[in-house]
Order: sequence, then structure tokens, then C-alpha cells
Amino acid sequence: MSVIIRINIPGATVETRTVGSDVHIEVTQIGEVDSPATQTTPGGLAPMIKSGDLEAGETLFWFRPRLGLRHEATVLPNGWLSFEGKPYRTPSGAAVAAAGSQADGWTAWRRERDGMIIGSLRKTR
Repeated sequence: MSVIIRINIPGATVETRTVGSDVHIEVTQIGEVDSPATQTTPGGLAPMIKSGDLEAGETLFWFRPRLGLRHEATVLPNGWLSFEGKPYRTPSGAAVAAAGSQADGWTAWRRERDGMIIGSLRKTR
């Protein structure tokens, strides 16, 4: 049996697989851009800006050697990240947008100035 399924959903990945005669479809939203109305909420990097570990305007990068890609994002004054001109409240949101699939931004993004992984800058209470 041959099954052809074509689905185009902007901002989502669609995976299909067949198991016997059943067709399974999984839709996952990727890289949701937060609306400007929600950008008054401090972003995930706000505590690091407050502590001085990050600065507004600072560049973060994610190098993906297997793909030969280097992504860059900018820290915004409210603790959000700007990636490709779009704001993301968390590093993981920006990483998902960069990867096109699930990604942990806390382990992916690094400070440009010293290569430090931003997750290591998080303070425990």
C-alpha cells in the first residue's frame, strides 16, 4: 500500500509514518515568535543581565559543526533574545527557531566574548 500525504503548516513540522495500514501524523509547532504585547514580561535572560553576566546588545552564538552552521542572537534589554529579527522570551525558543526542531537553548547558546555556555551562568537560589 502506498500513502502520500502532503501537509503544509507554516511554523510547524509535520512527520508521518505508517504502521501496518495505519498512518500516524504528528504536528509540532516550532519557534513560536512571541507577540509584541507579551514582550513587557521579563525574558529568561533578565536575571543574568541584572547580575552583570550578560549585557543588553551582547551577541550569543550557537555553532553546529555537523551542519557547518553558526547562528547568532542578540540579548535584548528586557532579557529576551532577538534571532533573525524576531524576539524570543527564552533561549530555547530562539534555539528551536534556529534548529527547526526541539533544542535546549540553555546548552546551545554561548557568549560571544568568551564562549561560555549561557546555562552555566544561571544562578541557583
